[in-house]
Amino acid sequence: MTDPFPGVVGHDQALRQLRAQLETDRLAHAYLFVGESGLGKATAGRALASALLPEAPLSRHPDYWEDDRIKPLSINEIRLLPDKPPEFHELSLQAFLNLKPAVASRRVALVTNVGRLRDQDQGVLLKTLEEPHPHRVIVLTTPSLNPFVVLPTVVSRCQRVFYHPVPAREIERLLESQGVEAKRATLLAELSSGRPGWAMRRAGDESVVELHHVWTRRLEEIFGAPADVPLHVAAQLDSEQMGWRRTEGDQEDPALFAIASWQIELRRRMHASRGREQGRWARLLELSYDTLGYLEQNVSPRLALETFLLECRKAS
Repeated sequence: MTDPFPGVVGHDQALRQLRAQLETDRLAHAYLFVGESGLGKATAGRALASALLPEAPLSRHPDYWEDDRIKPLSINEIRLLPDKPPEFHELSLQAFLNLKPAVASRRVALVTNVGRLRDQDQGVLLKTLEEPHPHRVIVLTTPSLNPFVVLPTVVSRCQRVFYHPVPAREIERLLESQGVEAKRATLLAELSSGRPGWAMRRAGDESVVELHHVWTRRLEEIFGAPADVPLHVAAQLDSEQMGWRRTEGDQEDPALFAIASWQIELRRRMHASRGREQGRWARLLELSYDTLGYLEQNVSPRLALETFLLECRKAS
């Protein structure tokens, strides 16, 4: 049997589960792929759909429905009888699933980032998940199982498949296989924080490397500097992150990108030193991961960044 997931890097456990279900033809009616953006959840979902719909490419297969837009889905894209015609699709999701397969044995739908739907719209989707048609497969993706992102009732009706960060070496090999120069592939893999999708999207973006150098220089300026220097950098980064939160688009969270750059520099210094000095860099590297955790827990970003950068100031 040809591997149905040739373009997916990493995620051995998740893909092993899906391969076994494909081989035995015992698929769930609904899946929830869980993991942060850029890990390959949508790529895996499309690969699963392609394996179930081999008659034609997904882009023109009559039994495939996909929505991967950034903008929120309207209720008219979901429910069986829209008040208005669906804005983006020929049929709403429920109307699509209500029809019998046209040429394949199943109909397959993929909705990325189900948290784009408002709670009341997720409630409409829930009815489809609770009363599934036979020979239908729905794949939803989400970065989180937080109830403020995806309703627990939606989660409970899906088979969950978890996606985790991919080792940098695997991402590096993926980039090199796509013709990316080895040194650049190594840097992008380190900056990606385990997200092959992010690395592939940034492979041809020269500004990414320059931005990495900018944040590395900012960190170097902090070592041994007066206290106002790290506080200024923290304020700048906090301001950039606030601006990022107000935008919609496929841009990198500036705080996460800066910390990823700093981790590369801290790791380099740790490997280049010995004894107590090496322990000092290792402690700062560990603190950088703690800071990422604080940012995910909605701790004040500015306070978390100030605490980390003030510790970096003492390093030299």
